[in-house]
Amino acid sequence: MLHVASIRWSLLAVSLGLASVLGCGDAGPGERTGQSQAPLDQPFLFTNDQACYDYFVGKGLTNFQAAGIVGNLDQESGTDPTAVQAGGPGRGIAQWSVGGRWDTDSGDNAVAYASQQGQSVWSLNLQLDFIWYELTNFSGYGLGALKASTNVTDATIAFETDFEGCGTCDQSTRISYAQAVLNAYGASSISYGASFVGQSFPLASTTMTMTEGQVIPSYIELKNTGTKAWDSNTRIGTTQPRDRKSVFADKTWIAPNRLAAVSGTVPPGGTYKFTFDLAAPTTAGTYDEFFGVVQEGVAWFSDPGQGGPPDNDLEVKIQVVAPDYRGTFKDQSFPASPAPLDVHEGDVATGYIELTNSGTQTWKAGTTKLAPIPRDKASPFADKSWLSPTRVSTVAADVAPGAVGRFDVTLDANAVGDTEVEFGLVEENVTWFADAPQGGGPADGFLKVHFVVLPKGAPLDAGLAPGEGGVAVGDDGGPTVGDDAGANGDGGTWDNATNVGSSGGCSVGAAGGTSGAASWASLLGVAMALGAGARRVTRRRALSASSPT
Repeated sequence: MLHVASIRWSLLAVSLGLASVLGCGDAGPGERTGQSQAPLDQPFLFTNDQACYDYFVGKGLTNFQAAGIVGNLDQESGTDPTAVQAGGPGRGIAQWSVGGRWDTDSGDNAVAYASQQGQSVWSLNLQLDFIWYELTNFSGYGLGALKASTNVTDATIAFETDFEGCGTCDQSTRISYAQAVLNAYGASSISYGASFVGQSFPLASTTMTMTEGQVIPSYIELKNTGTKAWDSNTRIGTTQPRDRKSVFADKTWIAPNRLAAVSGTVPPGGTYKFTFDLAAPTTAGTYDEFFGVVQEGVAWFSDPGQGGPPDNDLEVKIQVVAPDYRGTFKDQSFPASPAPLDVHEGDVATGYIELTNSGTQTWKAGTTKLAPIPRDKASPFADKSWLSPTRVSTVAADVAPGAVGRFDVTLDANAVGDTEVEFGLVEENVTWFADAPQGGGPADGFLKVHFVVLPKGAPLDAGLAPGEGGVAVGDDGGPTVGDDAGANGDGGTWDNATNVGSSGGCSVGAAGGTSGAASWASLLGVAMALGAGARRVTRRRALSASSPT
């Protein structure tokens, strides 16, 4: 890295008030003439020194480590982002070389970085970001040595040695500049500042994938680098632009533009983990989310005079994709819960549930199954037509994305009671449809039948007459009750079907998945409004070891 030529100071020059010409006289190998200057009473400070100092403090460096960087930048360019070396290749505040780190080095040049960020390469903030990019992505630039330093002299030398790589460095001048910066700003009152500690999702250099409707518990952990304690008004907000409504806002957020707030207080030097959920939108695409820290009613931490982080520093890139396995409710022959299906003890209720394949994978006959909830627990309403006590039925043929699949359902009224019989979908040995990231819904229990079993001879609820009580009239004109209706799959037995129970353990995914719960809940009202075809109840004696079928 090229450098500014030695600038020799003398007590005479200071006494004569000539400090104002620092950097404006004869230009050395890395110095640009005409650079802006600080007031006369601060002869070792340049106009952009505090902005640069605050930037690096905002990144979590100590006051002397930040001052050590700025002292080097003072020597290189007077912290002038438009500095051009007279007759040489140096450019910008760090005097990156044309033909090298300024514009040609593969994966590490300021011009390409600026293009990626959509900013001018001559911007001060862009060049500060590029310094931080180089420090954090290339170990040879000495961030480790800089962070290991314990005083301003060692910090200045560490940055000079590993990052600048200067020839004739004039080290003493760099240290003098750094000490002046530390004296001026090291004890200043930066009320609000935060440095990054960690986060639950990948850094923005890696794109995170979420499925439509998926909800991911998340956090951002920050350190209080200001002088003010954080309280409930210290919050993570949306930026780029500030206060925008995020499409990833979840019910755990304070508002669509506020992710989370401090609970209690966080003193200077303390850390806090802001927790929130990221809820993917239902539209596939690539999203770039930016966040910042704000003290409500006072200031954003990125405001001038505060300690950061910048508005574009806390970032997550998310690719939202359609799930592999998702079913969208279309129709069912049972009353839509909470409307009851009233039957007598010993009856068998037969019907169906239809769903549209809204995922990306084809549903397979014999593999895509309707199952009772709780998962892998034998249902007391299981009929002998079921595939097993924990699997109701499968589609009759493969169902391509966009097509409709029908799942036959037979419920045995074995005992008097009032129960919500709940169902879920499972792609056997792959995933439950409720479990992200492969599944996108329906949520466990979204599909249900309010099953009311009455004593034999008791009157059935009159509200279940055709067209009343939320029961839609089916294609055959209405509910059918009688011995001639027949039981679906009467001849089947579990012995000749795939028996997958709680002891089999062949399903994949944790119970209780909630992916897409909100969108499925909204469909429930539609299902209730549309009704569901006719219910069909078959009179049959309850099965027992002593009674014939």
